[in-house]
Amino acid sequence: MNGSGVLKGVDQFWVRLSPRERWILGGGIGLGLLLLLYFMLIGPFWDRMVILDRLIPQKEKELREFAALKGEYLAMSQGIQEIERRLPATNQFSPLSFLEETATRNQIRPNIAYIRPLAPQVHDPYREIPVEVKVENVTLARIIPFLTAVENAPYPVRIKRLAMKTRFSDPTLMDVTFLVSSYERTTS
Repeated sequence: MNGSGVLKGVDQFWVRLSPRERWILGGGIGLGLLLLLYFMLIGPFWDRMVILDRLIPQKEKELREFAALKGEYLAMSQGIQEIERRLPATNQFSPLSFLEETATRNQIRPNIAYIRPLAPQVHDPYREIPVEVKVENVTLARIIPFLTAVENAPYPVRIKRLAMKTRFSDPTLMDVTFLVSSYERTTS
């Protein structure tokens, strides 16, 4: 049978049907096409839209978290740039001289038992230079301005460890031992 023979058979079948049967058959074919259209095209798109609608609040929350992290990153990045800007190149800053000058300015130089440099530690691209300081027979009112001046140095200096002990002979006096670290760029 060729294509025209099939059409002739469908045409004869259609002619033999009553108008009521034609309406039922046409409605069934139309309903079948609508169901086919729904399950093939509309259904998957609708399901995908429902899934995406459920994801919107989650993605908005993630976006807010990302924006907060971006703000933290930018703040830290600016802080690091500020610290790096303040870092001296090698041999431009002597922590020993700085500590002695600060002790003289704060009038506790006679109370310093020792200022001892320790072995530098390299953390590429920076070098940490630790210095241990011991101050004896000093009051709290005299040591606090000295420690504040060290912490507020124009160079990147920080007090990493601090120990304060009162003296047995006079509880108003104390011995203070602390570790100060300064930082500089390593030469590569």
